[in-house]
Amino acid sequence: MSLKSFDKFCERLILAEQGSEKEIFDERQNVIRSRLAIEALLVYVGLTIVNSMVTELFYQWAESLMTVTLLFAVICLLWWEIRCAFKGCMLAVSGRYAQKISAIMAIFIGALNGLRYVFDIGEEDYFVTDGKLSGDFVFALCFLLMIGCGIFMLCVMRHEEKRNESEGEK
Repeated sequence: MSLKSFDKFCERLILAEQGSEKEIFDERQNVIRSRLAIEALLVYVGLTIVNSMVTELFYQWAESLMTVTLLFAVICLLWWEIRCAFKGCMLAVSGRYAQKISAIMAIFIGALNGLRYVFDIGEEDYFVTDGKLSGDFVFALCFLLMIGCGIFMLCVMRHEEKRNESEGEK
């Protein structure tokens, strides 16, 4: 659905039943969030294809393709969160509690899984093994980025809450 047809749909909805503005705002945010998700998925697919071609044809720069694919997924998640935050569509009017819980779970899961890999830093061949990035290092990087995604989401939520409080006072 394009934004123009969506606007017409919203106008008809308002005229027909005098719908609430929150529902319309939520739907507009969903449309923008979906477009940004498709953009992030296309970036992920592109990175994965280029990485597969490079590792098969030229040089395998990491021990495992799976670890690199996971790293690309977390980077694209962070990309999606940043784009949604700048577009102002990350937080829906309804469902903020669920979004806060998912951000806390991202931090918790990233911390629990990352602890296993962070404690191995002192070992020999932790960063590079046989001229390739080690799997432990890439996994640790993924889980640290996952913690960063959760913290970024909580910061955006807090900023939005403060902005809503200041608008409510005016």
